[in-house]
Amino acid sequence: MSRIIIPEGITGKALFQFITANKKQLIAQKKAGIKYTDSVVCQPSIISKTKFATTKSKKDGDGDGNDSEMENGTLHVKVVGNTAWWCDSQMDVLTDTCYDKSISEKGILIPHIADHVHTSTNHVGDVTAVYTQKLSLKELGLSVPGTTTAFVMETDVREDYNEDTYKFYKNGKINQHSIGLCYVSIGLCINDKDDLPHYELWKKYYDKVINKDVIDERGYFWIVPEIKIMENSCVLFGSNQLTPTLEVTDTGNEPPEGTHKHQPSTTDNNKQVAICPICAATIQVPNEGPASCPTCGQFVSPSNTAAEVGTFDLLTAITETKFI
Repeated sequence: MSRIIIPEGITGKALFQFITANKKQLIAQKKAGIKYTDSVVCQPSIISKTKFATTKSKKDGDGDGNDSEMENGTLHVKVVGNTAWWCDSQMDVLTDTCYDKSISEKGILIPHIADHVHTSTNHVGDVTAVYTQKLSLKELGLSVPGTTTAFVMETDVREDYNEDTYKFYKNGKINQHSIGLCYVSIGLCINDKDDLPHYELWKKYYDKVINKDVIDERGYFWIVPEIKIMENSCVLFGSNQLTPTLEVTDTGNEPPEGTHKHQPSTTDNNKQVAICPICAATIQVPNEGPASCPTCGQFVSPSNTAAEVGTFDLLTAITETKFI
């Protein structure tokens, strides 16, 4: 059976009659495959409010020039994969509960990939959270009041997975996303009082649609109460424009717990620097008396000439030990 394509140029009653006459096949076509972003979409005239954290440069710790090869960066990103009640370029309007079942059943198993390329090596990072969140339209880049429900994904984007994607997220170049989905349920809404069943759906959902100018011009839209989310992709142009990158935080190359970033400043009064004879950690100790090394627990004297070990009662330790 040949694919049904809505003819260009038809409007009003002629358009409605064509859609209703071919409704079953049009819905079957939508359900037959995975929906992706359109190949060509107009550049959106919105600017999202993306918060980018200050990135950290890699340092050559030992002077051999190879640290950039040893260290791989990680960015924690929070992105919008889709937004409810927005009529996209395929005339689909997703409801605010359409994501719930997929989130419940798959959660962080929903992959974050690039450009809807379904290969086992196309992950851009490790997904850490998937949820819906109520966001203001201004947060999504529209200068109008109101809120909507967004499908949100948080991912640790890894440089060793995909260097290009990591680089473009880091530099603020990725600001649209698109979910690959399968339709589970779908309904037709038409602004035609002579077509009562479809007109009732139009009246039921019309007020919730954000971009009413689009559906007013075409006179119809598809309402989608339930979908199966297959993946979320970063894309150049999304069929749903309200899919920005909300936050990017550089989490790569952070000092691990217990290292220098947690140690006190060398400018503290009445303290001096000493080196632990066990682990060679540089620590601060009082001018008088020993201090405990925060790394290995060794007692260190101010002069660093000897290791001072606290008293230990072996007999007491044995008697107080419980064996199970």
